[in-house]
Amino acid sequence: MNHIVGQKGALKTLRSSLASDRLHHAWVFAGPRGVGKCTTALGFGAEILGATVAGNNPDLHLICKEDVVWAQNPALQKRKQTNIPIDLLRERMIGGKTSDGKSHDSVAFKTPRFGNKKVFIVDEAELLDEAGQNALLKTLEEPPAGTIIILVTSREDVLLQTILSRCQQVSFSPLSKLDMEQWAEQSSFDFNNDLSWALACSSGSPGVACDIFDTKLGELRENISAFLLLQTGYDYVVATQHIIQFIDSCVLYWTKQNSNTSKESANRRAFVLVLLMFSLSARLGIRGVGGSEGECNIGVLASDILVDTEAQLVSNVSIKVLVESLAARWGNLSAGKFV
Repeated sequence: MNHIVGQKGALKTLRSSLASDRLHHAWVFAGPRGVGKCTTALGFGAEILGATVAGNNPDLHLICKEDVVWAQNPALQKRKQTNIPIDLLRERMIGGKTSDGKSHDSVAFKTPRFGNKKVFIVDEAELLDEAGQNALLKTLEEPPAGTIIILVTSREDVLLQTILSRCQQVSFSPLSKLDMEQWAEQSSFDFNNDLSWALACSSGSPGVACDIFDTKLGELRENISAFLLLQTGYDYVVATQHIIQFIDSCVLYWTKQNSNTSKESANRRAFVLVLLMFSLSARLGIRGVGGSEGECNIGVLASDILVDTEAQLVSNVSIKVLVESLAARWGNLSAGKFV
């Protein structure tokens, strides 16, 4: 885990656990998306197993929604990757009968290939539905000897309380400005002059920073910079068009990378990047840090718009409707209509 940037508190907890005689059998790694939770889980798993390269150890199992492509059940292979289906969990970890009528042994209860331990990491564990979580609960309640289970999540609130009560929880936080700069230096990205802006926009998440560069969010920023700064005379309809074009390009980019990517999930992921861009403008006081009292008031109003928009995003409102609403309300601020 020595290559992990930031997360000193989480790493201290994990290293203390490794140094002790008793290693907890179940963990929840919780925190914002893209801050290193899964990377840390892989490093932690490698150290538990005594492996120098986690990916080469057959006793380390990573389970994620993309794994349906390699599922034994043909019905899973073609489905959109919106969740972690219980059938995949049964095939890869807990065993039992799947929807295709086949029975699977529990991999979690099998003897390790090397040594005396096995590690299972479930990435985006919030994508397990209630049936999947309840099925997993049985394994957590009666854990196989030497089996360590790590649930990685950015939505700890959607995990069942019965799951959380049986796991040791480790909190991950956004990286500091210094840690983000250190991460950028170690990254293979070909950074440009937008590095400082992109790191600030990412809110301390290397994963989000990667999305910002991959999707060319900086180009959208340039196209609607006057609108972001609430300059008068910028037509919010034009801004709406630019934002929708950006979201469409993101969806196209991600679905080309993975044809089973859910377009709905990709739309939401792209809109979150848009919100981060607007949020950075709000944090900077919209028209400049340290501006007049009126400008600060506009910044507060802009922040209120973003908070309300995020709440609507959680409630599954159409992305197009959210874009149009955000642009119209932002445009009203520039016109002095604080309603």
